[in-house]
Amino acid sequence: MARDRSLSMLLMALFGISGTLILVFTWLQPMPGMERVLSTVLGAIGLGVAVSCIPRLKFPKAGTGAEEVPVEVKARD
Repeated sequence: MARDRSLSMLLMALFGISGTLILVFTWLQPMPGMERVLSTVLGAIGLGVAVSCIPRLKFPKAGTGAEEVPVEVKARD
């Protein structure tokens, strides 16, 4: 059964972009150390979720049930 990958791609983009933005804004703004640590952890979790979705998006070759078949092609002159 084919799985819809559009939701996985959307979530991967959402978590990746939000994690990156959190990390950038965290390290550009002056803030106390504990807030910086918490924001850095949250941004890293967002990037980790995005990276962990990548292997699930690849198409499994053996699980499709399709097999290679020889095909003859003839061209007309």
